[in-house]
Amino acid sequence: MSVAQMTRPTMNVTVQSSIGDGPAESAADRHRYDAHALRDLTSRIVQGYGLSTHDGDVVADVLSFADAHGIDSHGLQRFQLYDAQMGNKIDPTAQSEIVVDTPVSTVIDGHRRMGQLNGRQAMEMTIAKAKRTGMAIAAVRHSCHYGAAGYYANLAAEQGLIGFSVTNTEPAVYPLYANDVWLGTNPIACAIPTRPHTFFFDASTSVVAYGKVELYSKQRKDLPAAWVVDPNNQPIHDSTDALGRLMRYDNEAGLLATGGNSEYTGGHKGYGFSVLVEFFSGIVSQGATTDRTAVGDPVEGISHGFMAIDPRIFGDADTILRNFSEYLDQIRALHAVPGKRIYVHGDKEAEAYEDRMTNGVPLYHKTVAELRGICDRLGISYAGVLDH
Repeated sequence: MSVAQMTRPTMNVTVQSSIGDGPAESAADRHRYDAHALRDLTSRIVQGYGLSTHDGDVVADVLSFADAHGIDSHGLQRFQLYDAQMGNKIDPTAQSEIVVDTPVSTVIDGHRRMGQLNGRQAMEMTIAKAKRTGMAIAAVRHSCHYGAAGYYANLAAEQGLIGFSVTNTEPAVYPLYANDVWLGTNPIACAIPTRPHTFFFDASTSVVAYGKVELYSKQRKDLPAAWVVDPNNQPIHDSTDALGRLMRYDNEAGLLATGGNSEYTGGHKGYGFSVLVEFFSGIVSQGATTDRTAVGDPVEGISHGFMAIDPRIFGDADTILRNFSEYLDQIRALHAVPGKRIYVHGDKEAEAYEDRMTNGVPLYHKTVAELRGICDRLGISYAGVLDH
């Protein structure tokens, strides 16, 4: 037994028992639902846990952003997780506390309030400070899953600023050559206002987001590459088996860092990016790093990081952003591999937004069944929204 195994704390986790239930689902066969109606229903569900209308709207805004922009792993797909954690890892009555407040920095203790509420508060404070000082940074401790990291970066871009956001998570990823799950999927997001739409980069530092494994399990599709490995560094391709092992938190399996399970493929790079996320979330907030997020009673919780930069600190903002827009267009115009198209980060999200706001948001039957079950238990009507 390794030192890491001997000192590993016991994780306080909630495991869903519905893994593998129901028939396989194809992404192409998903029914579409009105985006505005889904957002309203999401807010009402959150209010059903005792939160205010304002807080319900904030959570709904974050989840709707993900679904509307094609980030399926972080929209309503995630609500089963929040429901399972409500009253345990999530305290619906919690209020945040500002523990550091300077002209350029903020640290917030989230006290297990819903991550979307902590994230929105931190980013709004960061944006306001960046407008006054040119740039600002914030960190949050003792929080919960906050949805898509790109949502918070995009808040800054909508106001003409450059936005960044990172977060650690609960343990899911092996450090390169380790067989102890220790790191989170730890996404990094950046949004920059450009034409014809925002440059939008939002990616986990693991080879794939945890939610993607869940989506493949719902479709009964094998994982297409070495996304999840066992403690012997061997790939697990059965998505439902992989998800079940991941959710037991007992080192049966872990996601790989971006770059995979070897230095030859760049696994050390994703591993390094993930550690940087830990610094700018769990360390600077003086909260929990990923290996501690699920520990304790109540649990320590997740940590987030945020930054906003006013491009005017570099000179003429219009020129800077125009030059970047032209540069991205040059990339789009490069010769493409036959049968492929060259995308710039944000292109797919912009196309998904146009499609889904017009034609509706596609949801898996299992996700719809989960939402209906939550609504029934909370006494919330989904008539006219999730009827199909």
